[in-house]
Amino acid sequence: MDLKVRYSGGVVVEYGDQGVVLDPTRNTHSYPTFVTHAHADHAAAFKHPERTKYATPETLRLLGAMGWKRLENLEPVKPGDKVTLGDIEVRAHNSGHVLGSVMYEVNTPEGTVLYTGDMCTETTFTMNPAAPMDCDILVVETTFGAPMFSFPKRDDVAVEVYQWAVNTVLGGRIPVFKTDSIGNAQEIISILNQFTNLPAVTAKSATPVTDVYREQGYNLDSVDAKSQEGMDLIDSGKCAIITPKGSKLTTSNTEEALASGWATIMGKKRIAFPLSDHADYRSLMSYVRRCKPKRVLTFHGGSMTKDFYKHVKNSLGIPAAPLTSRVETIMGPLMSNESRIRACSHQIVHTIRIPGFFYQPSWLVREMSRHGFTPGETENSIEYLVERGILRGTEDGVCLS
Repeated sequence: MDLKVRYSGGVVVEYGDQGVVLDPTRNTHSYPTFVTHAHADHAAAFKHPERTKYATPETLRLLGAMGWKRLENLEPVKPGDKVTLGDIEVRAHNSGHVLGSVMYEVNTPEGTVLYTGDMCTETTFTMNPAAPMDCDILVVETTFGAPMFSFPKRDDVAVEVYQWAVNTVLGGRIPVFKTDSIGNAQEIISILNQFTNLPAVTAKSATPVTDVYREQGYNLDSVDAKSQEGMDLIDSGKCAIITPKGSKLTTSNTEEALASGWATIMGKKRIAFPLSDHADYRSLMSYVRRCKPKRVLTFHGGSMTKDFYKHVKNSLGIPAAPLTSRVETIMGPLMSNESRIRACSHQIVHTIRIPGFFYQPSWLVREMSRHGFTPGETENSIEYLVERGILRGTEDGVCLS
């Protein structure tokens, strides 16, 4: 009875005929549903009120503040809680990302899967860091999982924020910080509160979200842009405005800056501060190493971070692969049709005859189609051969090891 992990409209962890689905994006699963946090790309399960969702009460409150409706059927969990579902036990742990965010440790008789969701491994102005924990399979987010993403120390970013706002902009214009309503908005408010005497004015969804943080005991001093105090501050020009990235302000005489981890690679294109509630490349690599997994599966990366799993394999020596619909086990991928994969793998090895010559996977797909194999079978066979050291994969293609 294998412990299995795959992506199917969410991260699916199965043991025998039991399973759980983590951060599902579709309402197609009958398994118990677990949600990590309130950002929309993880909380889609709350769009289906008939489903029972395990999540933190803070996640529910934040979704309500963002205008989500019919937030029903919550089974509340908090860091340290465990949920037992037959032979599967799910434990929640702080992920260090935003208010109420958790990662899930899924324990079975055959091993443990740790699903991080979005996470941060550094102490921020509003969150404690995610702690590593031993696991057999680590499913890790890689939003900033490329060497180009190296975040400066948070205190240094804070100095840049207040110097720009107070010394560069203030006096003639109003500094405006464009950022995520949940997470970085509250980090900016905390920076302004701690390092300056500049009043913080929140606009649009940044206001109700910050109210939820205050309800949970956060000492964040800010006022809403539509309140009388907020309008007076904006009229005086002696404040800073925090507003969502996509919003437009009617206020004139402003200068805008972005607060985001993406500022790391933006150069001089616009004023931007590299403030993030995610782990950067070095922190991710350190986290993977400290969790001591037998296998690593990566997700939530884009084109710039798609090769994070290769860094894990090459630098840490841990078997790793992107999380896909392919079934994964502690020992490696589970082929859906092993006889077909073996036959395709044999044909690939027979086709790749020139030692040291790199063959493009796209060429192999075309060649294998002539022998009756589908693109999916060829791709799985290439991964199968690379996993076992028969082929070596690089940016130039694959060749015989």
